[in-house]
Amino acid sequence: MRINGTVWNARDIAARIDHTVLAPDATRKDMENACVLARAYGFKAVFTNPYWTPLVAELLDGSGIAAGISAAFPLGSLSTDAKVAEVMDAVARVDGKPCAVDMVTNIALLKEGDFDDYTRDIAAVVKAVEGRGIIVKAILETSLLNAEEIRTACRCAAEAGVDFVKTSTGRAGAPALSHIRIMREALPAHVGIKFSGFGTLNAPELALWALFLGADVLGSPCGDVVVDVLSSGYAEVGMLAGS
Repeated sequence: MRINGTVWNARDIAARIDHTVLAPDATRKDMENACVLARAYGFKAVFTNPYWTPLVAELLDGSGIAAGISAAFPLGSLSTDAKVAEVMDAVARVDGKPCAVDMVTNIALLKEGDFDDYTRDIAAVVKAVEGRGIIVKAILETSLLNAEEIRTACRCAAEAGVDFVKTSTGRAGAPALSHIRIMREALPAHVGIKFSGFGTLNAPELALWALFLGADVLGSPCGDVVVDVLSSGYAEVGMLAGS
């Protein structure tokens, strides 16, 4: 499959996917199954609720796949100190194994126009894990924001030092594909975009268009389906996005 002039195979697509298991009733067996899938497909990370982070890190040890830490999920309304404590507790429990942090930003601060505190809240988490090789993403919840708020949130997150800005948790509505272009225009080139929270309905098609529009990483609970469909079905029917 070709996207924006580049040929992608199944492993290329999988390496852009953060596989997610975030249901509150997810069990140990669900974690084990997710990690088996992640190893088989070569996903970028497996994101779970913090209770399961040490288990996921252990199951993925040696694979190079990160155990994802979902911080202040899904509301983002913890105090800054609580966010930092939650992240550092999870980091300590993975015991040096590869991990990554997706932190929900404090949307209320953004809506109130308190951009300095909004930025400081994000920066505190970035600083807490500095020097550990841990990727940090700031979740904006773009479905709750207008275009100018998305731009402002992106600028604040970039100033705070994040590696990626992420659209959504999926708990407050799905992101729009148009949000990707707004984000890309507002972000410096070194800050990536994660398109997530778009659900399972038409997930492969949404993932394809997200990559075409400039998303660098995808978050999905059905990463295996996305890879299988995009690497086989679309290639067979000759759907070449951007060609």
